[in-house]
Amino acid sequence: MTPRQQEDHRLTQYLNKLLDEMPLSEPSSHLTDRIMRGMQEEDRVSLVPKTPMRQQAYWINGSIAIAATIVLIQSGIIGKIMNIDTGIMQLTTFIQHLSQ
Repeated sequence: MTPRQQEDHRLTQYLNKLLDEMPLSEPSSHLTDRIMRGMQEEDRVSLVPKTPMRQQAYWINGSIAIAATIVLIQSGIIGKIMNIDTGIMQLTTFIQHLSQ
Protein backbone atom coordinates (compact mmCIF):
# COMPACT_ATOMS: atom_id res chain seq x y z
CA MET A 1 0.00 0.00 0.00
CA THR A 2 1.22 3.45 -0.80
CA PRO A 3 1.34 6.09 1.94
CA ARG A 4 -1.64 7.83 0.35
CA GLN A 5 -3.69 4.63 0.41
CA GLN A 6 -2.69 3.99 4.02
CA GLU A 7 -3.76 7.49 4.97
CA ASP A 8 -7.09 7.04 3.17
CA HIS A 9 -7.62 3.72 4.92
CA ARG A 10 -6.88 5.21 8.35
CA LEU A 11 -9.20 8.13 7.65
CA THR A 12 -11.98 5.75 6.60
CA GLN A 13 -11.51 3.69 9.76
CA TYR A 14 -11.55 6.82 11.90
CA LEU A 15 -14.72 8.14 10.27
CA ASN A 16 -16.43 4.77 10.63
CA LYS A 17 -15.49 4.71 14.31
CA LEU A 18 -16.92 8.20 14.80
CA LEU A 19 -20.14 7.24 13.02
CA ASP A 20 -20.50 4.11 15.14
CA GLU A 21 -20.10 6.14 18.32
CA MET A 22 -22.67 8.79 17.35
CA PRO A 23 -26.01 8.52 19.14
CA LEU A 24 -29.00 7.74 16.96
CA SER A 25 -31.79 10.28 17.04
CA GLU A 26 -35.38 9.16 17.25
CA PRO A 27 -38.06 11.09 15.34
CA SER A 28 -40.86 12.63 17.31
CA SER A 29 -43.98 10.54 17.80
CA HIS A 30 -46.01 13.00 15.71
CA LEU A 31 -43.73 12.95 12.66
CA THR A 32 -45.93 10.65 10.57
CA ASP A 33 -49.04 12.69 11.36
CA ARG A 34 -47.34 15.93 10.34
CA ILE A 35 -46.10 14.46 7.08
CA MET A 36 -49.51 13.05 6.17
CA ARG A 37 -51.20 16.35 7.05
CA GLY A 38 -48.73 18.22 4.86
CA MET A 39 -49.37 15.88 1.95
CA GLN A 40 -53.12 16.35 2.28
CA GLU A 41 -52.67 20.13 2.28
CA GLU A 42 -50.57 19.90 -0.89
CA ASP A 43 -53.36 17.90 -2.55
CA ARG A 44 -55.88 20.59 -1.67
CA VAL A 45 -53.61 23.36 -2.93
CA SER A 46 -53.05 21.59 -6.25
CA LEU A 47 -56.82 21.36 -6.79
CA VAL A 48 -57.14 25.15 -6.64
CA PRO A 49 -57.31 26.50 -10.22
CA LYS A 50 -54.38 28.62 -11.28
CA THR A 51 -55.03 32.27 -11.92
CA PRO A 52 -54.54 33.64 -15.46
CA MET A 53 -51.65 35.81 -14.24
CA ARG A 54 -49.87 32.76 -12.85
CA GLN A 55 -50.39 30.82 -16.08
CA GLN A 56 -49.06 33.78 -18.04
CA ALA A 57 -45.96 33.84 -15.83
CA TYR A 58 -45.40 30.12 -16.51
CA TRP A 59 -45.62 30.72 -20.28
CA ILE A 60 -43.24 33.68 -20.08
CA ASN A 61 -40.71 31.73 -18.01
CA GLY A 62 -40.97 28.76 -20.35
CA SER A 63 -40.46 30.98 -23.39
CA ILE A 64 -37.39 32.58 -21.83
CA ALA A 65 -35.96 29.13 -21.03
CA ILE A 66 -36.53 27.95 -24.60
CA ALA A 67 -34.95 31.11 -26.04
CA ALA A 68 -31.93 30.77 -23.74
CA THR A 69 -31.50 27.12 -24.74
CA ILE A 70 -31.60 28.02 -28.43
CA VAL A 71 -29.04 30.80 -27.91
CA LEU A 72 -26.73 28.43 -26.03
CA ILE A 73 -27.02 25.78 -28.74
CA GLN A 74 -26.40 28.30 -31.52
CA SER A 75 -23.38 29.79 -29.78
CA GLY A 76 -21.75 26.39 -29.31
CA ILE A 77 -21.60 26.61 -25.54
CA ILE A 78 -23.56 23.37 -25.18
CA GLY A 79 -20.81 21.53 -27.09
CA LYS A 80 -18.17 23.01 -24.82
CA ILE A 81 -20.14 22.03 -21.72
CA MET A 82 -20.50 18.48 -23.05
CA ASN A 83 -16.72 18.30 -23.57
CA ILE A 84 -15.77 19.59 -20.12
CA ASP A 85 -15.46 16.00 -18.91
CA THR A 86 -12.86 15.27 -21.59
CA GLY A 87 -10.86 18.34 -20.59
CA ILE A 88 -10.97 17.37 -16.93
CA MET A 89 -9.79 13.85 -17.76
CA GLN A 90 -6.89 15.24 -19.81
CA LEU A 91 -5.92 17.60 -16.99
CA THR A 92 -6.12 14.78 -14.44
CA THR A 93 -3.92 12.55 -16.60
CA PHE A 94 -1.42 15.38 -17.04
CA ILE A 95 -1.25 16.04 -13.29
CA GLN A 96 -0.84 12.34 -12.55
CA HIS A 97 1.95 12.15 -15.12
CA LEU A 98 3.72 15.11 -13.47
CA SER A 99 3.39 13.62 -9.98
CA GLN A 100 5.09 10.35 -10.96
